Amino acid sequence: LQGQIRVCRHIVGFHGNRRVHIILGSESCDLDSVVSSLAMAYFLFRVRRLDPSCSLVLPVLNIPRSQFHLRADVLLLLREASIATETLVFRDEVDLAHLHGNRRLALTLVDHNILPSTDRDLEGAVVEVIDHHQLQRTTSFACPVTMEMVLSCATLVTERILSRAPEILDQQLALLLYGVMVVDCMNLSPVAGKVMVKDRKMVHLLQTQFPDLPQRDALHTALHTAKFDLSGFTTEQILLNNMKTVAGGNLKVAVSIVYMSLDSFLQRKNLQQELCHFCKSHHLDAVVAMTISFNEQSDEPVRHVAIYGSNLLYRQEINHALLDTRSPALCLSPASSPYKDVLAYHQGNTLASRRKVLPVLTHLLSDWWNRAVHCGAGGEELEDQLDQSDEDYGGRMMPPPPPMNSLVDGCPLDGSFNQEALLEKFSRMGGGEEEQVGRGN
Repeated sequence: LQGQIRVCRHIVGFHGNRRVHIILGSESCDLDSVVSSLAMAYFLFRVRRLDPSCSLVLPVLNIPRSQFHLRADVLLLLREASIATETLVFRDEVDLAHLHGNRRLALTLVDHNILPSTDRDLEGAVVEVIDHHQLQRTTSFACPVTMEMVLSCATLVTERILSRAPEILDQQLALLLYGVMVVDCMNLSPVAGKVMVKDRKMVHLLQTQFPDLPQRDALHTALHTAKFDLSGFTTEQILLNNMKTVAGGNLKVAVSIVYMSLDSFLQRKNLQQELCHFCKSHHLDAVVAMTISFNEQSDEPVRHVAIYGSNLLYRQEINHALLDTRSPALCLSPASSPYKDVLAYHQGNTLASRRKVLPVLTHLLSDWWNRAVHCGAGGEELEDQLDQSDEDYGGRMMPPPPPMNSLVDGCPLDGSFNQEALLEKFSRMGGGEEEQVGRGN
């Protein structure tokens, strides 16, 4: 595996006419994403290497190299597997748009199944998807999708290797895959929720085939401790450590896993100013921080959600979406926050991870933007309107936009209806009249 990675490193500067097949993990670049990218690339490299017509295969980690030092658990596992990090290829070291423009790019997505809005121009290059999140893309014969709701994408990659090329699996590759599954399945503990049969099966197959793998409890403890060690991190680094973004139109929201308690997060010095700076620096409209810590007595996870947005309307829209979702219900209850622009909640459903929240926010942003544009408030006009929202309401709580099936006809973002129109609507409903009520002037 290390030899193949070193070869891949030289591909970055390749200027020939040969196609490059890139295995791209998610923008969180967490342990599962990194190892799934490396393992899948190695699998393709080995099974296709005797065919000179095949593309060069290159795993790409989907963050800038400068952010990789934040992922202590990834660094630890790679070091244990004797993978030199200087041989890895990062997103800022290869020009995917240039390759795609020259018709030389093929993309396999692992640990995610849709490209973020900033990469949508690359969609035509996607040739395969292997993922364990809710499917958000349209399937086609041109792009086969392997999607199963297991706890780790590495489970699906391990299954692919064992079923099609078991001879390529060695101690080094087994350690990487095994380490990811042990962490993602929380050491096969019941507190992880329903560990899927396939997750458990792949772990046991690797243990049986490679009896010299590290003891499971010790490996889990080491990787878990490394992941939760945020000492010396700035607020920006904590948020970047495991961040994904969702977008709709010109609206963009970051969802970050924060490996500390809510109290510790909220007590960070100048947190609200830091969050404001983070949004401006990364062109975000809001941040959802999903904190996770563990009960010292029971070792069960404790989850909280903090929502930041300098614009009141953004905070409320996200707030309502997360409170109202039933797929699954997060079971949120208010928690104390010392900041006016940060809403905080205790999350009663500790099994609902970020992968359950992302589709909710994706739908919210797309739907909200489409409704806004449909009603004539789009682009700069909408942004100007939102920028003034806090000032226009004088710091008071802004009423949320009425839903599409509002009793008052008209645009869901339009606040021009009045009490008389609402009373007339009820009156007509009570009288059985079918005539639509006009908007009050």
